[in-house]
Amino acid sequence: MASPTPAQFRAVHGDMDRWQAVDFEVYEHLVENQYVVHPWPRPEPGDRLPPRQGPDPATGLGPPPD
Repeated sequence: MASPTPAQFRAVHGDMDRWQAVDFEVYEHLVENQYVVHPWPRPEPGDRLPPRQGPDPATGLGPPPD
């Protein structure tokens, strides 16, 4: 299930002056998550994902170079 947008949360929970502390915490996270920028594009439905690569056996760090 997808998280509600901040606007949907406000519509369900009414006026902010009646909110409890937990409502503000949840709302804050919804607003923050709305502006998360990923360094990579999200795959579209039907896209083929690249094969997973394990860490470099020599160093144990990151995928091996191509």
